[in-house]
Amino acid sequence: MLKCFSDFLLSGVSCLLVVSNINLKTNVPTTEPSTFLKSSVRDFILNINNDYRYMRTGYYVSLHAEILGNDVIPTTENAVDAYRPPILLTRAAKNGIPIAPFMVTDSAKQIMAEFAFPVALFPVNPFSFNGFQTAKNRTALYKAVKSLSMNYRYVVCAQPLKGEISSIKSFFGECALEDPRVKAVARKVYEVFQIPVCKLYVQRLNGEARLCGLQPLKMEELQPSDIDLLSKMVSRFSGKGWSD
Repeated sequence: MLKCFSDFLLSGVSCLLVVSNINLKTNVPTTEPSTFLKSSVRDFILNINNDYRYMRTGYYVSLHAEILGNDVIPTTENAVDAYRPPILLTRAAKNGIPIAPFMVTDSAKQIMAEFAFPVALFPVNPFSFNGFQTAKNRTALYKAVKSLSMNYRYVVCAQPLKGEISSIKSFFGECALEDPRVKAVARKVYEVFQIPVCKLYVQRLNGEARLCGLQPLKMEELQPSDIDLLSKMVSRFSGKGWSD
């Protein structure tokens, strides 16, 4: 299997199919997810979707491609791993991406024993679409843990909050923020996880940017400039032209 898009470019494979739920401005052959999921096409599949979470359409596109024996970006393994904060951060750290300390638990007491306030809490449950919550005191912490864990059915990922957490839109590892530290994190996250469209949470502290989480983008968060950038990236990878 090809591990990344650069492998595809070097492989000499000429057939690329873009499956996208976003209306791209590109001359690259593109189809909608609903059409692709009914097909048996054998191509390299570039899956462009705002949400690759487990049991969402973006996930099923990658799964269908793999069942057909196609190389695909992103893989289902990367899609599942990237949306689980503990796995995301563990793999990121192993690949040299700066991360904040974290713990996984459903116990507010354990969090207070490990970290001083304030803390940032990210959901681990697969159904959450709510970013993260911060807790500056005991009462807020208990409330956040109960909410994000869906009444203690799931654990949460807790991190000390010592700097500013920024929400960054990432398209193939490119982001609009000018901070070179954040840009470096975004590029490296894409190299490791190959998620074409996502939202990154990055904490900036003492001249360093640390990865905190990754979540899907809501369709309403996509601006025309984002779609232009995404379209140019797809066109560049394929060697096709970009349609204004």
